[in-house]
Amino acid sequence: MYFKKSYLNPTRNLQLLEKRKELLSWILIGIYVLLLTEGILRKWIFPGYGRALFFIRDPFVIWAYWLGIRLNLWSRPHPFYLAGLSLGVIGLILALYESFFGEISPMIIFYGLRNYFLYIPLPFLMERVLSKEQLDKVAKWTLLFSIPVAPLCFLQSISPGDSPINAGFAQDPELAYQNLGVYGEISRAHGTFTQAGGQALFIASCLSFFIYLLFKNKNQKFLQGYLTWIVGCAVLVNILVSGSRTAFFMCFIVLIGSLIAGLKSGLNRQSFNFIITLIIMIIVGSFLSLTIFSNVIEAMVERWTGAAEYEGGFLMLERIAGDLVRFFDVLDKVPLLGFGLGTAGNAFTILQGEQSLYVEDDWSRHIYELGPLFGLIFLIYRLSLVIYLGLRCWKATALLKNPLPLILYFFVSPILFNGQITGQGTTNGYGWIFTGFCLVASRIDSSSFSSRRTPNVLFRTKFCS
Repeated sequence: MYFKKSYLNPTRNLQLLEKRKELLSWILIGIYVLLLTEGILRKWIFPGYGRALFFIRDPFVIWAYWLGIRLNLWSRPHPFYLAGLSLGVIGLILALYESFFGEISPMIIFYGLRNYFLYIPLPFLMERVLSKEQLDKVAKWTLLFSIPVAPLCFLQSISPGDSPINAGFAQDPELAYQNLGVYGEISRAHGTFTQAGGQALFIASCLSFFIYLLFKNKNQKFLQGYLTWIVGCAVLVNILVSGSRTAFFMCFIVLIGSLIAGLKSGLNRQSFNFIITLIIMIIVGSFLSLTIFSNVIEAMVERWTGAAEYEGGFLMLERIAGDLVRFFDVLDKVPLLGFGLGTAGNAFTILQGEQSLYVEDDWSRHIYELGPLFGLIFLIYRLSLVIYLGLRCWKATALLKNPLPLILYFFVSPILFNGQITGQGTTNGYGWIFTGFCLVASRIDSSSFSSRRTPNVLFRTKFCS
């Protein structure tokens, strides 16, 4: 017989495809779960393998891409996916050139290639696989996960930086995780992450999902009754004991964005209820700040006041402005093809020595590692994606009468805009995974436009089955 078995049994073939698609959706959700729990594995369960477990999500990402190919989910690709793929090809050529003609360890080059390009296709695959019901479940379980994280973070904040709850169980000092502290004896809470930046993003994402829960109608809420207030208190406690200015800054952006999203979606009554709830949380937060968490808040105020003297006040205006223009100082100091992928990261410092130039922000890292030409191209890609995603979520929020697209956008846009998505693994994961959540939330099926003019192709999204 020259016919494939699947052709002889189309029903069975269809069932197999559905099972593979269901498997793919679970893999995508599993990648997010690993993002939240990676620190647990690295610090407390397998502390001796912390550096290897940094890459624990990557095999699942590659597996998801392979299943996407098998299910023909890459057909009619998104323009931004094609642009990212083109950049990945350029990055691969640069990596091969540096491997043969440079003096950089292949491990460093692989690390840099991974940080820049491995996760770019992921959000566009998530858009075509995950349903909005699954996104609601992600929001639900993220909020439930915040409940045990809250007491963990409180214990971390009042424990010494070198205690196992903060540094992990590794016997080798080089594998222990450093805690920079807040002020005095108060440590920065890392939660289930290996550094404070990951916990800050977790807190802001929880706040985004909690506000989305408040906007939903009573019969549509994925958490009911007392659980709503328990997760609200958990989110509030996580904010108060974080010791992180980034967490407060991100939460402020999410709050402003949520008010805009509520008004844009036309949910005026829910917006009013959200404002009332916000006032209640501020009152409760103020009481907790003066009582149970007074030591943590006082340390936070001391740190913020000290940093304000050289960062442009409490709003960190000088620091923010510096991060946006500092890459100009690097442009004329790097070779045409840069110093090499991965050379501006901590891994290079550990394995090969000091950097030629010190760069901290991500925009300068692009110029340093990719060179002036390709570094600027990658930077333009990031900024273009931020603009496109904003326009898309703005439109979807109004059409769907759902604030979630715009709420998620206000969370993820600072990460995509100037977050260290090529320099820090957790930030990289949050940036691309939540871009995927944003695309899912703002997806509009063709039936939504039955009585409207067909929109521009960039804003037409279709669920591919």
